[in-house]
Amino acid sequence: MAVKLTHDRSYLYRRLAAACKPADRLTVSAWADRHRVLSSKQSGERGKWKTARNPILREIMDCLSVTSPISEIVVMKSSQVGVTEATVNWLGYIMDHAPAPTMVLMPTLESRDSWKVQKLNPMLTETECVRDILGGLRSRDAANSKDLIDFPGGILFLAGGNSPNSYAQKSVRNLIMDDLDRFPSEIGEEGDPVGLARGRLKAFSRSKLLLISTPTVKDASLIEREYQASDRRKFYVPCPACGEGQSLKWTNLKWNLAAELVWYECEHCGTCLEEHHKPAMLAGGVWKAENPDHRRRGYHLSALYAPIGLGPSWLDLAQQFVLARQDIPTLKTFINTDLGEPWEDQTSSLKSNDLLRRVDDMALRSIPPGILALTVGIDTQDSWLAITVLGWSESGHRIIDWHEIQGDTTRLEVWDELELYLNTPLLNSFARSMRYRGALIDSRGHRGEQVRNFVQRPGLKVPVFAGQGSTTRMGKAIASSPSYPDKTRRGKITRGGFGLWNVGTEYCKAFIYGALASDTDRAPEDRAFQFGQGLEVEYFDGLLSEVYDPEARRYVQKKGTRFRRNEPLDTLVYAWAVGAHREIMIGRTRQGKADPSYWKRLEAMLEQQNSEPSNLVADSDKIAGLNELPDKIITPNPTSPGRTAIAGGRISVGGLRRG
Repeated sequence: MAVKLTHDRSYLYRRLAAACKPADRLTVSAWADRHRVLSSKQSGERGKWKTARNPILREIMDCLSVTSPISEIVVMKSSQVGVTEATVNWLGYIMDHAPAPTMVLMPTLESRDSWKVQKLNPMLTETECVRDILGGLRSRDAANSKDLIDFPGGILFLAGGNSPNSYAQKSVRNLIMDDLDRFPSEIGEEGDPVGLARGRLKAFSRSKLLLISTPTVKDASLIEREYQASDRRKFYVPCPACGEGQSLKWTNLKWNLAAELVWYECEHCGTCLEEHHKPAMLAGGVWKAENPDHRRRGYHLSALYAPIGLGPSWLDLAQQFVLARQDIPTLKTFINTDLGEPWEDQTSSLKSNDLLRRVDDMALRSIPPGILALTVGIDTQDSWLAITVLGWSESGHRIIDWHEIQGDTTRLEVWDELELYLNTPLLNSFARSMRYRGALIDSRGHRGEQVRNFVQRPGLKVPVFAGQGSTTRMGKAIASSPSYPDKTRRGKITRGGFGLWNVGTEYCKAFIYGALASDTDRAPEDRAFQFGQGLEVEYFDGLLSEVYDPEARRYVQKKGTRFRRNEPLDTLVYAWAVGAHREIMIGRTRQGKADPSYWKRLEAMLEQQNSEPSNLVADSDKIAGLNELPDKIITPNPTSPGRTAIAGGRISVGGLRRG
């Protein structure tokens, strides 16, 4: 019996051809324009996605397409420029068009959860093709799952990037690290987070890594580091008047806030461009690379490019800047989150090679004329002790010695060598013996018990104190009294007993870095810090290993292996801080007030006017009989001859201070 077909033969052929047709090779932007639906939970403009509304995102998204040969994309951006939505578009594209194992890493589990609820879940439930792939029930389950989403042909891992477990035993083709600058600089003992992420991609030949973040502090920013190692693209827009392309720069934005007028001045023709010109400028813009030979793509976006209605206006930015420049932390936030640039304070411009060029011809352990006091800072590590000897003059300071004592710091031999080092005086250029006025040794984190025992050794001939960086901000170099002092059974503080001295590390570092920055424009003899011959570039890497973060209101370590050794900075902080100890008070009275006659008295004692200065280096292996010097070197007091007090291994010369 013949069956009558509902449709003719041509219709059946068309349906068969449609079923056999290969899937379209879409780009991410084309997929988003065809399928993506925005929810009111995630965007100020709900409805169908239109890339033309924010054209700066087109090239970034298309680099993520399966047909693009680009394997790594770095986006250093301001907030509110649409990059997060472009990332969600890529995830929808992967699920629907190019299924593969994928991972999203956020700084913490908390940030992952909030990102998923506000950004990812609306796409899973409201973009029809993705909802159909997951199925209605599975779509709801996916929205409720925190750790992973299983979809046909792939799986999406969602993790916090601050734990080594997030990187372990997972191989993926696509990986996103969002808000990269909030990641720890090192993941446990595993190392750099970006390096660990790259390790998850090795199993796939055509993998893609997307790094996104607003920057934080220059030289301490992960996203800045990765952007600098890319082709560094910026978006060039045409001027409506002259047609010349230019990247938008904050310095070219002008305003009259009283009249609520803001305009952009073309760098080529000087025409004043108002914000209503921006849509046409963005539509005609192109990305241009500063380093076109690099294979990694890098994009920089600021809020100046935000489309009208999708981000802050030029007027909003000008008003925010005027308020922000009155407060450093607020200004730092503006530069990071609105301009998409790393914060750079005055000291951030210091470079190791620049300081290396400040090294003079006088060798380490040499004391030139004018250096009248010596202090020591000591940092403890598991297998060595780092030592800085700081020379003090009336006008500045000098690094007299940088030394390391190698060995297991749990063993007595290392501490015996340190005792010999501290007890060995140096000769100045007038052949006068100079002992250290005081030493401060770090006791936090490494060898606290060994430090406690060392500072109480009876054989020490100089005052040695145990110190630690203060956990709270201090407005001075060192505390006026020790913490956790030894006490008698009745609760009274033991005179001459052990105590732990808190150091105002932020205060000290601010002084040191500020002085180093100011020295840039000074003559060598006028610099606040001078450096002796023999210091290598690695020393200056350690000295510049930290940078100030106004948001955290403290100094943070710079990124990179060359900045991991911060002992030169820590020991200099301790050597400078001990000079303000209440028992040392270099250049001051016991009440802490400046003492103008202090340096004159020391000069009379240590630099006799009828002696010619020479370049002497005092070292136990260079000066015969140095180890046989008497235990107590007594320097006569010019005002009270022969009056010297010696107690408990500490020497104080009468007449050095008044008041």
